[in-house]
Amino acid sequence: MTNLSAWQIYDLLNRPRPLWLVGVDLSGAYLKGANLREADLRDANLSGADLTGAILRGANLEGANLESAVLDGAILNDARLVNANLSFAHLARASLKGCNLNQANLAAAILTECNLREAHLVGANLSKANLDEALLLQTICKGANLSKASLRYAHLKGATLFEANLTDTDLTGAQLGGAMGPDGEVWD
Repeated sequence: MTNLSAWQIYDLLNRPRPLWLVGVDLSGAYLKGANLREADLRDANLSGADLTGAILRGANLEGANLESAVLDGAILNDARLVNANLSFAHLARASLKGCNLNQANLAAAILTECNLREAHLVGANLSKANLDEALLLQTICKGANLSKASLRYAHLKGATLFEANLTDTDLTGAQLGGAMGPDGEVWD
């Protein structure tokens, strides 16, 4: 991985789009409000980075390390986060509509009021994640680990939770109408 200076980061963020940042080391970087739309950040290290309000729409973050990154209010619609590490990340009020988060690690992530509508979370690890008041309409969570997660007052209408681990998951006040449960039953 390449470690970039603050000047190099500024220079990169002001280049024509899309950016190609495969394998770059941006750990701890201050990228608040950055426009990284459609950037190629495969295998990048963004651990501890501040991406509050950043635009990552359509970005490729496959295999990226976003552990403990702050993405509150960020826009990641249609981004690719397959096998990404988002453990302990803060994504409150972020928009991940249509994202591919298959096999992603979101353990203990903060996803309160997050928009995950039509996202793919097949085989994702969401154990101990906070998804309170999150929007999970039509989300596919097949085989996902949601053990000890909090989904209080979340909207799961039409979500697929087939083969998901819901052990000790808090679904207090969650809207489950039309969602498919772990055993394939459709909830009322």
